[in-house]
Parts: sequence; structure tokens; C-alpha cells
Amino acid sequence: MTTRIPGRRLALLAAVAAGLVAASTTPSPANAASPGTGGSLHPAHNRVHSDEIWGGYTAYGSTFHSISATWNIPALDCSANRGIASPWVGLDGWDSSTVEQIGIDFDCTTGRAQYKPWVEMYPQDSIYFTNTVRAGDSMTGSVTDDGGHWFTLTLTDSTQGWTKTFSKYLASSRSVNAEAIIEPIGGGNVPKLARFDALRFTDVTVDGHPIGDVSTHRSAVTRGTTTLATTGSLSGGAAFTVSWQHS
Repeated sequence: MTTRIPGRRLALLAAVAAGLVAASTTPSPANAASPGTGGSLHPAHNRVHSDEIWGGYTAYGSTFHSISATWNIPALDCSANRGIASPWVGLDGWDSSTVEQIGIDFDCTTGRAQYKPWVEMYPQDSIYFTNTVRAGDSMTGSVTDDGGHWFTLTLTDSTQGWTKTFSKYLASSRSVNAEAIIEPIGGGNVPKLARFDALRFTDVTVDGHPIGDVSTHRSAVTRGTTTLATTGSLSGGAAFTVSWQHS
């Protein structure tokens, strides 16, 4: 059984309100991997993980060179909890021990809604950047592997009119997965899932084709037997909705 490794370990210690252990569809739980420290701006922490910590679609069964998707930036309700929800696109991570990814945190840890874009080459830690993001914006993320372990990771907010592009190398990458995901984020324990309005991924393409054209795994975010966010069916092979259910 292949170990599934989570992509994100962030030192959001103030956000840690409760441990989150996801129910897995695999017979055995995944192991928590020790993160690296090279080039990080945020210290890393282990956490318990299994595949249902990721809500969304993961492509598997081949080698992939690119993933791209567009998603809306929903309003957050930070009155009920101080959790985080983090949508992103990436390569690897499902059947490999690295993840090359870019996305944004929907952050309620201070009690007010904040949107924080980031890039990560796991097992290195996330690096945040400061471009403005607001509820109602349209965000597009993409990750491309040139076949030689060099990755181009791009995030665009078409509403605010900015684009950030990163070129990064990761020798241990394999590009055996491609995914569009939302997940809770945290340090040693994962905090509650921030309450967000419906999140819609559209134009989810893998190597230029709808993600539904390849083998995919659909997962919801769960805690034990509690579903925290549901993942809808693919529409047109390239769009789906993630809906918050529980903190």
C-alpha cells in the first residue's frame, strides 16, 4: 500500500484549536513525514495524515507534466471558529513523498477573514507572499514540470490584476500525481476547517485535458466519521464544487 503524504505543514500555532485525524479509504493510515527546513520562512511540524485530509480530485496512474485550475475566493464566516481552509493545485503527493504546489489560505485564526497566497515545494515549507486577495476574486493556479525536475508555479488573481510566478527545482520529484485540493492547515495538530461559502473549481486541466479524462480519486475532508467538507461530482470533466459542512 502506497503511503500518502500531505503537502503542507505550517507553523500556525495560534490556530491550533483541536487535532484533526482524517478517515481514510485505504486499509492502513499514512505515516507523517518529517519535513525539511531548506529555504523555509515558517518552521514545520508533523501531523497525523491520511488521504481524506484532502478534499477534491487527484489524478494518478501516469506521469503528469502540468495541472491548472481556476477557483473563486469565497466569503468566510470567522465567528464560529478560527480554522483555516487552503485550496491549491499541485503535482505529486498522493503516490510520492514530495508535493509541488501553489495556493492560498482562507484564514480565520485572528477572528477575521484573511487570504494569504503561498508557494511550496514540499518537503520544504510554505513561502507566503503579500499580494492582495479579497472575497469575490477569481484565482487561477498552475504547476508545470519541464521533465527535468524544474517547476514553474504560477498564481493569478484576475480580479486584482496580479500574477506571481516561481521557478523551482526539486530533484526528488516524480510528477506521478496532479490535484486540485482544499485542506485544513496547521502545526502539530490541524485546526478546525474555516467556514467558507461554496468553493468552485473550474477549468481543472491535466496536461491540457480535463482532469476527468484520466484516472482520479475524489475525496472529502473528514474528521473521524464527521464530514467537514463534501466534494461534488465532476461537471464536464473539469469542474466541481467543495461545500463546507462542519468545523
